[in-house]
Amino acid sequence: MTDGDLAHALRHRGPGRLLACHAGPLSGADLRRAGLGPDTEVVDLGGSARSAVEGPAVHVALVADSTADLRAAVALAEGLPPAADVTVVVRAAAPHIGPPCPVPPGSGRWEVIDARVRRLPGGGWSCSLSFADPVEVSEVAAAVARGMLGGRRGTVARTPGSGTDTGSGHGTVPMPGTGPVPATGPVPGSGTRTGVVGPSWAGLGRPGALAGAGGRAPVRLSVADVPAVDERVVNPIGFTRESKPRRGRLVSRGGRWVLEVGRSVRWRVPEDGAVTDAVVARLRDLRVVEVEWGRHSGPLAAVRAVAGLAAAGIPLVSGAVPRWAACLGAEVSRIITSVDAPALADPQLREEHSIRLRRAALRVHGAVARWRGSVSGALAEPVVSVVLCTRRPEMVGFALRQVARQRGVDVEVVLALHGFGSDALGVREALAGFRASGWDLVVWECDPGTVFGSVLNGAIARASGSLVAKMDDDDWYGPDHLADLVLARRYSGADLVGSIASFVYLEPLDLTVRLPGPTECVFERVAGGTLLTDRRALEEVGGFRALPTSEDSRLLADLRRVGARVHRGHGCNYVLRRTSSGHTWSVGSGYFLRHGNGGRRPGWRPSALLEPHLADAPATRTAEPWSVPDAAGPGRPETAARLLAAGTAP
Repeated sequence: MTDGDLAHALRHRGPGRLLACHAGPLSGADLRRAGLGPDTEVVDLGGSARSAVEGPAVHVALVADSTADLRAAVALAEGLPPAADVTVVVRAAAPHIGPPCPVPPGSGRWEVIDARVRRLPGGGWSCSLSFADPVEVSEVAAAVARGMLGGRRGTVARTPGSGTDTGSGHGTVPMPGTGPVPATGPVPGSGTRTGVVGPSWAGLGRPGALAGAGGRAPVRLSVADVPAVDERVVNPIGFTRESKPRRGRLVSRGGRWVLEVGRSVRWRVPEDGAVTDAVVARLRDLRVVEVEWGRHSGPLAAVRAVAGLAAAGIPLVSGAVPRWAACLGAEVSRIITSVDAPALADPQLREEHSIRLRRAALRVHGAVARWRGSVSGALAEPVVSVVLCTRRPEMVGFALRQVARQRGVDVEVVLALHGFGSDALGVREALAGFRASGWDLVVWECDPGTVFGSVLNGAIARASGSLVAKMDDDDWYGPDHLADLVLARRYSGADLVGSIASFVYLEPLDLTVRLPGPTECVFERVAGGTLLTDRRALEEVGGFRALPTSEDSRLLADLRRVGARVHRGHGCNYVLRRTSSGHTWSVGSGYFLRHGNGGRRPGWRPSALLEPHLADAPATRTAEPWSVPDAAGPGRPETAARLLAAGTAP
């Protein structure tokens, strides 16, 4: 966006004082050069004293470099005077993020006279709102941010720096080793802001800035000292399996980290190390980014940049992580050093590496994870009630073993025995073994004449968890299946999340087919055996339709009809099994062969992330991961034998 674009965004304002505020590296000089008139006062939300903002303002313009900066600016704008004319400008946003159409607060607090959303010539967005009476600028910023990102219906948008949340915008950072924090700065370790925000990154953006007083030993940083990642804007959404053979390198140039692609600079890492949605979008075409530790913009800024890229699923690799970067976290460090760049030429290995990396980074550096960990005694994740409905007694043990493999979530199971009782052959033993392992289990024996949609609703009515997941009795699930869905629900803000059915095992042909399709995006279809949603969404549409088949697709259609969002995640935790009969979705093997242009392999060939048990593998001559890595080279992933032996059977 140019100076002329800023003037274009504000050209319709009337006479009177303009308060032009900016969030992100954009300098006040850029705003002044835009020719906004003599009655303009420029305010740096990340560093100006709020006490200097005095008196009413007829117009307020909030200019954010990216959607991430807009989210961070919501809390920073709380001290600004109310205004009847507010313009929000976002200079750049990732392609998957929508236009800045505001979602007004309830209770009729706004009386809007005029609203205009514009696509600016330089690619940015502006949203101009006029009100009958002055309103809080921070409230307008929150409404615009929610409109761009969406969110679950009926929920309140949380932004970095609000309440007990941890910050992730430019300038929001704890200040380790600096003694008492003034009332005008951030609270150490929390990233929250109180009063006026001072230049909290001063000194942390330079090498040697973390040395102790008097030149003593440097301050030792922990993971909690790294500013949290705002996962609502910096996340895996937009990741694609396809990539060009381009390699990026995080290297030092003139004492500042830059990301080079060939001989050109794709991204200059800012002094505070913050990663934004716009930055991530510019890097999606890269096959891999190599981190060259060494001279950098500052230790905390460097780690923050790497953590942000990892949380977005950018495939990162590096040599040994230096001791000063230990605050990146042991698991993230292990993953980025576990593979070398040539191995990621395989699209499947590249996707699996990205999933491992984003999963680890979001679990330790995500804002919600930090918030949960900061609560006294740590706050547990919500309980997931897994609904299992089966007509086949012989599949009960298999299905319960798939649930028992789940990790990272608190799970209860509601098992609906459709047309048979718990005294059926092998069922009693399977139930006893599952309960003996400490899992919560509710068993409901329902009438064989009940249609499948009603069986699902009856099972949900007997569930106690706040989240409800549907799993099928014959499909394979990786141990992180549910945890990844809960994570995707968090960063997508979707009402329902699910997986793509990437891997389909055609049992009559002893063949695994790879189905193509977009992932990590808003999409109208997800695999029916991978649905995860909450009670509010189910109640709003009346649950599943009372149908014998197609109950999954009708639920998705009903949710879309009321404006709900559906997010489709990756398919590496799931294998759909197709036998010759017994499926509610009645398509034959020919359907999958026609659509399986993602490839086919003989035998049972799941993703390595499934960590499959050989005991649950089908009777086949071949049982190994889809892509078997060459274990001879240095830094390669685990061998096929280790991958297949991973985990322990319940």
